[in-house]
Amino acid sequence: MAVPGRVAPLPLVIGVGNRDRGDDGIGPLVADAVRARCDGRVIIHVAEGDLSDLPMRWEPDQDVIVIDATVSGRSPGEVTAVNALVDGLDVESGLLSSHGIGLAEAVELGRLLGRLPRSLVIFGIEARRFEHFEAVADEVAGAVSDLVERIIGLVDGTEEFAPSDPTRGSNPRKWGA
Repeated sequence: MAVPGRVAPLPLVIGVGNRDRGDDGIGPLVADAVRARCDGRVIIHVAEGDLSDLPMRWEPDQDVIVIDATVSGRSPGEVTAVNALVDGLDVESGLLSSHGIGLAEAVELGRLLGRLPRSLVIFGIEARRFEHFEAVADEVAGAVSDLVERIIGLVDGTEEFAPSDPTRGSNPRKWGA
């Protein structure tokens, strides 16, 4: 609900991942690229480790975009998109991702606390390598420029969100592997 006289916050772009664990660094890599292109038009946050504080980082009237590595068996570098306010993320009971509290759990925590943003788009980039001190694989890094353009389109309002994964219900993925 909009508050009279209050200006809506800038969109928040969150890059999830560990820069020192191969393809897991793709979220921060995309966030850095968006910052370079949209400085002043978005708020950038890089989340490494536990994600339980994410619901406290966004506002109810804010648009939020999250980028994270995903593992689903698709081709490395393939991008999927989810409207997390409509489509839930798979939460594997009793399992935590390498982030401690993972992205799916953080979104559900926000739902339970009544701390969901106005919009919450999650882009997953299919990853394979998570070894310590490895670089992001070329095929995964190849997704960066197209995804940055898509995010800029969402931020500028020139592109509307459309899920890119109509089979997600039958093909569960582990976000933030």
